[in-house]
Amino acid sequence: MFEEMRMRRHIVYGVCGLVLMTACRAGSGGGDATPVAEATPESAAAAAKPAGKPSAPVDIDYDVIGTPVVGQPVSIDLSVKSTRGEAPVRLRYRVLDGQSMSFPATQARDVALRVGATEPAIRQITVVPQREGRLYVNVTAEVDTDAGTLIKAIAIPVQVGSGPAEREPNGTLEQDPDGDAVISLPADET
Repeated sequence: MFEEMRMRRHIVYGVCGLVLMTACRAGSGGGDATPVAEATPESAAAAAKPAGKPSAPVDIDYDVIGTPVVGQPVSIDLSVKSTRGEAPVRLRYRVLDGQSMSFPATQARDVALRVGATEPAIRQITVVPQREGRLYVNVTAEVDTDAGTLIKAIAIPVQVGSGPAEREPNGTLEQDPDGDAVISLPADET
């Protein structure tokens, strides 16, 4: 299977090479060449942005306070900045595995913040680890924009104990209809 994937990769590289050689030969033939636009800082910045869905104009930094211990509350400081000026931001906190980590009963799971571009909004959350290993708190930030509601999500790792981080399997290895290896992840329906 891996040999077949390697062979496909070589075929793709070969085809790309032929296309580039053909384009170079067509461009060096004389006056028929298409003029190339001059690169500007704006075009370079646009080309550097990854394609895909836009995310919320928010930056989230975090700091785990102290040494996490099983059964003991641990605080996490969140620093939230908006790259769009003052805008209301809705934060949501979640733990996917309630048996590995939980929130205290008094911990709010949804909050609304006023965030500025120069001064970050600081928010502290508390979690209680239930086992050792690398555990995660998911934080999502939602911002309403002219394009609709945009979301930014991060997973905050919390290393509990001195042992190595446990690695949980990320889905199951399967084959797609073309015979390529893919990892199938379960959907989160909450």
